[in-house]
Amino acid sequence: MGDNEGPLKVNKKIESAAYEVSSLLRLRRIATTKPDAATAVSSTNFFSATEEAAEEPPEEEPVTPCGRLFCEPNMSCYIMCILGFKNLINLPEFKQALKETLVKHKRFHSVMTKNAKGIDVWVATEVDIDAHVFEPSGFLEEDLAAPHFVEAYVADLASAPPMSFSRPLWACHILNGTSGDAAAHMVVRVHHSLGDGTSLMSLLLACTRRVDQPNMLPSVPAKRKNLKADPPSSLLSSLWKTLILVRNTMIGLSYYFATILWVKDSDTRIKGHQGVERAPKSLMYTVIDIDDMRLVKDAVNGTINDVLMGIIGAGLHQYLEESRGKNTKTDGVTQIQPTMQNGVSSHRKTTLNLSHLRIRATALQNTRMTPGLQELATMMEGGSQKQWGNRLGYLIFPISVQHFSDPLDHVRAAKRTSDRMKASLEGAFTYWSGALLMAMTGPPQVARLTEHTTLQTTMAVSNVPGPMEPVMFGGNPIVLIYPTAAGQPSSLSILFQSYVGKACLVAMTARDLIPDPGTLCQCMADALQEMKRAVISRRQDLN
Repeated sequence: MGDNEGPLKVNKKIESAAYEVSSLLRLRRIATTKPDAATAVSSTNFFSATEEAAEEPPEEEPVTPCGRLFCEPNMSCYIMCILGFKNLINLPEFKQALKETLVKHKRFHSVMTKNAKGIDVWVATEVDIDAHVFEPSGFLEEDLAAPHFVEAYVADLASAPPMSFSRPLWACHILNGTSGDAAAHMVVRVHHSLGDGTSLMSLLLACTRRVDQPNMLPSVPAKRKNLKADPPSSLLSSLWKTLILVRNTMIGLSYYFATILWVKDSDTRIKGHQGVERAPKSLMYTVIDIDDMRLVKDAVNGTINDVLMGIIGAGLHQYLEESRGKNTKTDGVTQIQPTMQNGVSSHRKTTLNLSHLRIRATALQNTRMTPGLQELATMMEGGSQKQWGNRLGYLIFPISVQHFSDPLDHVRAAKRTSDRMKASLEGAFTYWSGALLMAMTGPPQVARLTEHTTLQTTMAVSNVPGPMEPVMFGGNPIVLIYPTAAGQPSSLSILFQSYVGKACLVAMTARDLIPDPGTLCQCMADALQEMKRAVISRRQDLN
């Protein structure tokens, strides 16, 4: 987008094409090719290598507390990772590649069951690869090549029936002949009980190899260490840091409990309602440049996460302004808020003031250290699988949508909040307290509490770093990676996925509340460009 371009003007033809493809998908049941009898009978047991091993009792591993939570009907969540490939996918070759990589991981050849003590555990089983890899039929070539076909397909897949717990909870959908830079796509649908975004990205990295050096694993972004040696901390300094940690943790937990009890986000057109997890979905994404984000983060001495939360706030401000068709920043506006009561859809009118809106995001925090390359190299043999699973803490992150004369103030506001959260134990507390509550009361009560807390906020946000170099799977270069999630009680989920200097900013929305996620994505991309121009202009003034 050029520097002189103004606010977003929606491309009606593109939006119309996306809607037509989505309608086509809703009218057609997603058909899959059925395996023939010979193939189904000859499924391979990848877990037991010898007859002696097969005779041993099956090894059990307890399901993590978060994994049990995601099995509840009102929290049945799925992660979908979309991989765009440079060349068409050869289905038999890809099935073999999946057997040699993905299926070897313990979660992908295990089923969830209860042991003799009534505890949910993972138990290894045989994998019929043909029951997990689908190539849709019933679509014409022009359907597959239509703009936004893949996004519409994934959005419909988000409302697909739950997977059967009688077999491993994952599936791959192969789409050949798609338009754009990718000649083919693979949509990997994984039940959230198998693992969180960090686990799944680590597995993806372990299954791929670099395009330029096929024998090497890809590298991932790492936190920069301070090159200056920190002076030894005095007793007073250590005490001060401890007090700051306790203070910030108490502030975060007070905010968290207040949200559970009474603090609720403003009723805007983007806020979800009871039952929103079952609503039809829309999906769009936009690609942004990581270098632009680095330019902005350096200007405010922040991080990529700070810039992400900043452009989300600025983008939402622009989106809400454009949606009401006014240029004023503080005037009230009446909007229609859909609600669901006793299964019946209704609407209520609300008056908004953008300067005083409360909009917050449920941000997921990884409570483990990001695996290193040595751990990735041994993942298939079990070296790093001990840290596999769902180890997520929840942070309630306020999003500033007010008008700032300086666009960088959106990032500064996000930085102030994230700096406080980094120096606290809020995320770890929510993870361990949830595990304790799960042990005391069981998953249904925790699921209801989590659903209630999520509905008190407006959106969910997640950020998972990807490979820094081009990678390939099964010898086919990957040109695009972006994830999304479905099943959570939120009308808006924003996910950020980096790959080779670029990043996909993905928006999954409830269609009745936010029918135009592409507009929202573009608003966020425009906000980043506005911040970039402000940084460049300031540097030119200094020179």
